Amino acid sequence: MGQVLINALASTAGGGVTYLRNVLPRLGRIDPARPYLVLVPPGQLAACRGLAGGRVRVETARVRGGAFGRFAWEQAWLRPRLRRRAVDVLVSLGNFALLAAPVPQILFNRNDLYFSPDFARDLRARGRYGALVAHAAKSWLARLSARTAAVNVAPTAAFAERVCARAGGVRPFVVLPFGFDPAVFAADAEPPDEALLGKLAPNRRRLLYVSHYNYFRNFETLLRALPRLRELTGGGVQLVLTTDLRRGAVYGGYDATAAAELIDRLGVRDEIAMLGPVPYGKLHHLYACCDVFVCPSYSESFGHPLVEAMASGLPVVAADLPVHREVCGEAARYFPVFDGGALAEECAGVLADDGLRAGMAARGLARAQEFSWDEHVRGLVAVIDDCLARGGRGETRAARAGVRAEVKS
Repeated sequence: MGQVLINALASTAGGGVTYLRNVLPRLGRIDPARPYLVLVPPGQLAACRGLAGGRVRVETARVRGGAFGRFAWEQAWLRPRLRRRAVDVLVSLGNFALLAAPVPQILFNRNDLYFSPDFARDLRARGRYGALVAHAAKSWLARLSARTAAVNVAPTAAFAERVCARAGGVRPFVVLPFGFDPAVFAADAEPPDEALLGKLAPNRRRLLYVSHYNYFRNFETLLRALPRLRELTGGGVQLVLTTDLRRGAVYGGYDATAAAELIDRLGVRDEIAMLGPVPYGKLHHLYACCDVFVCPSYSESFGHPLVEAMASGLPVVAADLPVHREVCGEAARYFPVFDGGALAEECAGVLADDGLRAGMAARGLARAQEFSWDEHVRGLVAVIDDCLARGGRGETRAARAGVRAEVKS
């Protein structure tokens, strides 16, 4: 049967936590006979142990130093742990591989930044030269990791194609789209605090963007769209954000000062509701309060909020990226990535047309149903089975079949 170690030490927030929340309960149910050992960050240990079932064991390790510290720890300490635990397959969830792994390794490529020329240009334009050097080093490690793994996994074919183009010489890719569980998403029936909802202006149409602040989410293009949107709609629109753009605020190394200053230069502060972080369990209430979901990101590998928005019946206006088109299909309207005027026009057009909005909502609801965590876990189990059968040599059957799509290097 073979024991599997899943290295999820990089799953500290955002999509990584969403992944563990949905995959851990399903592993024990879908693959009950196989023993799994899952390494999670210390902060996620209690929650993950409560989610795991069957023969899934959850442990942790204290790793310091960010991505580089984690990579160094893995190279030094993960290898002996694999031998002590008689592990047969390693699943690495955090973009970086164990180099020269002693067992077949399945690498999840999840972070498009490591393969994005736009992000490097953005850092350079902002004068973040230290961050640019660190980014170049991480990008090199990510490319090396993709070439090292026995099998690479990506959540979209578009992202897999980007990795193949930028890394060169990578092993075959299996595309396993992430899932969505509407029952988990809407389980918390208690509405958000009244103080939070009180920031939403009455008698205004609302655009929602669910993201903490960082550069690649392209907040600046969204902000530049607001004056034009005001002209097109007569000022009856409010932008709702799940972050707080203020001078001196730094989120995960991303300084929001420039965005806060842009808000004041544009004179649009009164048109924005900054809610700050909203707990995952409360998000479905927020989606229900809004009219259109916007996603201006210039770098994505999947985009969980896109699926959440579609499942909530919200029309989506997204930056024209291949990944966004793959996830949303005909359920969204698209605009050139850095064109704030085009973003404003798309949003205004959707808000003004009830029929268009209803059609987009219906297509989004149907599209969201295509994303299944059960199918994702079944696909992962199939890749593990193939790795065990082949001992990591050559192309797996799942890679040849593509599970849902295949990308060749």
